[in-house]
Amino acid sequence: MKKNRYILMVLALVVSIFSFEYYFLAPQSELLRESIETKYNALRRDEQSIQGASMTEDDMKSVINEMKDIEKKLIQEMTEFLASAKLQGEVSDITAKSGLKVMTIRPLGAVKTGNYRTVSVYFEGNGTIKQVSDFLKNLESGAIMMKIDKFTLNITNLQKPADLKFKIQVSGLAKI
Repeated sequence: MKKNRYILMVLALVVSIFSFEYYFLAPQSELLRESIETKYNALRRDEQSIQGASMTEDDMKSVINEMKDIEKKLIQEMTEFLASAKLQGEVSDITAKSGLKVMTIRPLGAVKTGNYRTVSVYFEGNGTIKQVSDFLKNLESGAIMMKIDKFTLNITNLQKPADLKFKIQVSGLAKI
């Protein structure tokens, strides 16, 4: 009988230890781990911001100058119509300089993005791969900073694979 009592007490002790670990220690250790991880991430963020704060005045001046240079390449016209006409004229100049034949060109609606307006132009035509390549180079080095939104290139004649048909949508930013 005493033997059974000891076995029951040992069994109750083991069950109570396991239940204590399962219901109290495991959740508390998980909460402690999450708390430590949160504090560690906050410390890393603070450390990175302190390291980033060591930017010198010369670095700040160069960043400001780069921003001014970028703003010079934006479309300066204040109205949507004039900005669209300026972009369309610039695209026409670049295509003529590259030797591409433009069949249709049309402005698309402007979209407001923050303090800027995105002005888009869609055009299609034909030319050779060299002319398309020249167009892309001239577009990159143009007076206005432009982005190609859509670009489709197809072979018009299988007998002459050098003849290509293109459909391009270009957009630029204008200040509001």
